[in-house]
Amino acid sequence: MKKILLTAGALLAWTSCAVAGAGGQTVAIPVEDYKAILERLDTLQKRVDQMEKAESPSGKVTAAAMPSKLAKDVETIYDTLDKVETKTLKDRINLGAELRTRADFFKLKNDANFGGAGSVEHNDNHWTNRFRLNLDSEIRKNLLFTGRITAYKNFANSDNNRFTNDSNAAHLPGDSGLKLDRAYVDWIPEGMPIPLALTFGRHPSSEGPPSELKENRLRQSTYPSLLFDGEADGVVATVGLERYLGWKNSGIRFAWGKAYQDTNTAVSYMDNSGGMYDDTNIYAMFFETEIPGVRDSLLVLSALQASNLNGDPTYLYSTTNTAKVDIGDMTMYGIHAQANNLMDSGFDIFLSTGINKTDPSGQVITVAGSPGGAYDNTYGLMNTGANTDKHSGWAVHAGLRYNIPYKPWNNPKIGFEYNHGSEHWFSFTWGSAELFNKLAVRGDVYDFYYIQPFNDNLFGRLGYTHADYSHGMSGMHMGTPGDSSSELDNLYFLLDVRF
Repeated sequence: MKKILLTAGALLAWTSCAVAGAGGQTVAIPVEDYKAILERLDTLQKRVDQMEKAESPSGKVTAAAMPSKLAKDVETIYDTLDKVETKTLKDRINLGAELRTRADFFKLKNDANFGGAGSVEHNDNHWTNRFRLNLDSEIRKNLLFTGRITAYKNFANSDNNRFTNDSNAAHLPGDSGLKLDRAYVDWIPEGMPIPLALTFGRHPSSEGPPSELKENRLRQSTYPSLLFDGEADGVVATVGLERYLGWKNSGIRFAWGKAYQDTNTAVSYMDNSGGMYDDTNIYAMFFETEIPGVRDSLLVLSALQASNLNGDPTYLYSTTNTAKVDIGDMTMYGIHAQANNLMDSGFDIFLSTGINKTDPSGQVITVAGSPGGAYDNTYGLMNTGANTDKHSGWAVHAGLRYNIPYKPWNNPKIGFEYNHGSEHWFSFTWGSAELFNKLAVRGDVYDFYYIQPFNDNLFGRLGYTHADYSHGMSGMHMGTPGDSSSELDNLYFLLDVRF
């Protein structure tokens, strides 16, 4: 028994005030808890000493001779130590998890890939599971870590998704493998003459405003989702402006990231000697603030330049080994305005607009061997053949959500969103949380949903989406968009648990 109590005391002392290796990290518990546990140990030790004076004939204390209260007290000590060890772990990193199960029922009409005019394609039983593990840690007062790992899969997945890439691997359903969704550090240097924060790693660049309304959660991303919605690696510098402008939460961000990096799989530190393709770099600037005089609001002005966009023949069903090439640059500008619970009305509203301009390089990719030869051609930046025309596109995304003040039903929500994209509209939204890239549609999208919270951890969402594609190849930066009469209808239901 002495051995047990001494071991418990040693574990307690180590857990309470241990130094973690060379890093010198101190892990502490409240002084009151520490003193209370020591007092319990002292009391138990005295009781053990008394029992040893009244030993059994064999010289040992038998289990039958041990008072039941003492056994319970020993159990309590171990339970307390378990809690202390758990708290020590949580002091270093916080863990959370999410699980979403979703069922979709699609109907696609007049699509060129499924029979053309008059064709109807159904998928009446499409099920997916999405698991997320969320991590965060306050490493130091001015050094914060945030991460998220995702497994997103189709039920009984058997096929690969052609459009999966590094910007959307955690946001497109596939197999059961884990994907790194985000992992970044916020560093706020001390002693700077201006408020400054540096963010580096895999950015919080997916599911940005206003996605949080439909997702029934707090804001998840730096960038408005109409222009950029996906996973990205890079560096962001944020300068706080509130003290200079007097506008709440105002600041300006300068961002750099890579959308494509050409590497040699044999020699990781060298460019690919077989291709020597240019990397696709993205440079962006964002100014954001709370709208003066409007509580719980957001205004974001965005400018983005993507240089050396990569042409990839595999996206156009090529069966050849045609090389990737730099097909040009893209410039984008956007405005996003949002207000939650506007004038205490229960309505959350938003409006996003964006424009894009192309600057083709003149280089093209050759696509051959596609089904039926439908894509046998050469393609550049929003051009077909040898054309090098520059194009401009635009889009608008607007919507509202009403918070129904009915407590017996846990205050459900109902929402509607609409977006329109022009013939040459393009945005970097490959990582959309939806099963199709709705904000890239060249045409009109109508989106209705109802959110039913069951408790603080579980909610359901019933939704219906209708998309009219006035032009084809939505979401693609290669080829001339042709006229389209495709229509998509999707009815879905999901359950989402967060804990």
